[in-house]
Parts: sequence; C-alpha cells; structure tokens
Amino acid sequence: MSRFRGCVYLGWLAWLATVSTNGMAAPFTPGTLVVSQVGDGVLASGTVPITLREFTTAGTATGVEVALPTTDSGSSYAIVANTLGNTGIGFLKRSVDEQFLTIIGYGTNATASRTIARIDTLGGIDSSTRFSAAGVSPRSAITTTGTDLWWSGDTGSGSTGGIRFTSLGSTSSGIALAQGLGNSGSNASGQFPVPYNSRVIGIFDGQLYGSASVSVGGYSFRGVFNVGTGVPTTANQFGVTIVGGGTSNSGIIDSPWEFFIADSNTIYVADDDSTAPATGGLQKWLFSSGSWSKAWTATPAGAVGVRGLTGLVTGSSVQLYGITAMTSGTDANSLVALSDTLGGTTLPSFSTLATAGSNYVFRGVALAPVPEPSSVVLVLAGVGALAAAGRRLKIRRG
Repeated sequence: MSRFRGCVYLGWLAWLATVSTNGMAAPFTPGTLVVSQVGDGVLASGTVPITLREFTTAGTATGVEVALPTTDSGSSYAIVANTLGNTGIGFLKRSVDEQFLTIIGYGTNATASRTIARIDTLGGIDSSTRFSAAGVSPRSAITTTGTDLWWSGDTGSGSTGGIRFTSLGSTSSGIALAQGLGNSGSNASGQFPVPYNSRVIGIFDGQLYGSASVSVGGYSFRGVFNVGTGVPTTANQFGVTIVGGGTSNSGIIDSPWEFFIADSNTIYVADDDSTAPATGGLQKWLFSSGSWSKAWTATPAGAVGVRGLTGLVTGSSVQLYGITAMTSGTDANSLVALSDTLGGTTLPSFSTLATAGSNYVFRGVALAPVPEPSSVVLVLAGVGALAAAGRRLKIRRG
C-alpha cells in the first residue's frame, strides 16, 4: 500500500470510528429540519419508541434517522414515550450554541424514571441523564452548550416537576426553579411564582422562558412568561407575563405550547385549544406602545392547532416550521411551514411539508445541529494535509 493511500485509509478509519462511536452512519446536514416521531407503526397501548428524522425545508425525508434507545445499556438509558397519544411529550430543542439537540422522555420505569437525551451533529446520543420524577409528564429540555440542562414538566407527585436545572449525566432531577403558582409573593411587582405545571421552555437572547396553562388555588395563567433573569440555576424563581394570562377559555391564549421569539417585538405561540372560543393555531403577537397585542392566528388545514414550533429569521423575513395538533393524539399529523414578515399583520397560510405515517405521530421540530467551528477547521486541515502528502509523493515519484 502506498504512503498516500495509507494516509487516506487511516483518515477514513478515523472518520468511521468517530461516526461509529456516535452511533450513526451519517451526520445531520446543517440547514435541514429534525422532527421527533413517536410510534413503531403499531397502535400499541404501552410505551413506544422515539425516532429523530431529518427533512429538508421542502419536506423531503433525507433518510437520516436516529433511533433513541429503548433499553438500558450501561450509562446509556432508555428514552421512550409512555403512550402514542401523549401530546405533551417529544418537544425537540436545539442548543444555544447550535451544536446539539435535546429531548426528554420516560425511562424503562415509566412510573418514576425520566431520561434526557443529548444528540450531536453526527447523531451521537448521550442519554446518561436519568433521574426519578414520579408522576411527572416530561415535556421539554434545553441546553446552552451541551452540559447544562433545563427541563420542564407538569407538577408530578408532590411537586417533583415544574422547571428544573440539572446537568449532563446527573442522576438528580435538579434544582426546582418553580415554586408554585399561588405561593407567597404572587403578583408582587407584576411578578408571580413560576408554576410547577409548566409546558415548554426556550432560551432566546440569553433569557429563559416557559409556557403554561394552569389554574391553582384561584390563580390562573395561560401564556408565555420569563423565568427569573437570564438562565437561572437557583430555586424559587419569579416570572413575568410576556403574552397571555387570564382564565380558561378567555379567548386570548388558552393552551400554549412551544413558542418562537423572533425579536424583542415579535413572538409566535403554538396553541392547540379547540374549545369555544377556540384559540388553536399559530398566534403572532406584536409589541407596540408598551403592550403586546395579537396580530393574527393561522390554523393549518385539517388541524385544531399547532404544538411544536421552531423558526429562523433572515433580515425581515421569518420562516416558521410547526407540528400540527389533531383532534386525537394518535391521529397522523404533519410538519408544516409558514413564511412571515417582521412587523407585518397580513395573515399568512401554512403549507404541508410531510405527514406522519399510520400509527406514527410527529411531536417536535428543530433546526438541525451544526458542527463545532473548530471541528470543521480540523477536518479541513486534515484534508489539506492528506492532499499535501499526496502531492509530495507524486513529486518524489516524478
């Protein structure tokens, strides 16, 4: 074997080893979408697997799929959906540094254990974060750089849920940022204690936000709120209403799930409410003259609303991608897209990109993770070194 071919062979082995170690045969492509899909094609009553599927922004499946583990193996723990029809599970988040995806689900003991999985750009899965959170319906998890983790869920048994902070590989559910809606201090300085029964969280411009639809002891909140200041890691945080608020069926925001903050004056909220006066759909909220107002609500054809949501801002254009909410939690739903303009009030319409197959359901959507810049530099440097070696050998032989 020639020296050049040997270098190429060793480089190929190194790449193969990297991909194999990360548990996938092909990496995600930057600029694509990743959708979390639950189900195995059979209408089962028990736990079902979760698979991450890659689509182009035109809705074409690329064939890249990452199956999350369904059994425990060493420190790689199972992460599954407890049922096909659980509409509150499977929200997918991209990290603040854009290098990872995170998702939270049930462990092998669906009664108590919960697992957070971190997925890298090669499809490598780290599901070493497992903890006990009895009775909690796990909903979303997010990280800034891959090691810090915030997760959200409903109240659980004895307030074991809410919004919490933990770290990669931890066996603890972490620090409770929530303290319970209606606790001492409610409405102080326009703030309220972060509710235990929370839905989806997100980080935008260095601030942690959450959504909720809850009524406790005479207190009600339905909308999107900030969680403390910045990305807090300490207990008993207060929140401030961004959009929403009020009681059930108020016709403002009744059942908010994921949200996308395009800029300081524009928020999009996914809502699946179907009870009159129904607020289901994708809502656009604009900030003007010191207050927020709803500009429009767009509802995908054949759906009652939207749950999963992500977006991308380019100049004044906003491209949004959502997961539809259907009448039944087990109905095949769709990945949809909508284009909008910052500050605009004209109602846009959705286009359907892809539809889940029979006995499968889409739950979350996120932009694909991108490689760490230094990794790209190393790969390019390696390719350059191999090319240079080849040229030197060719010259010597000439």
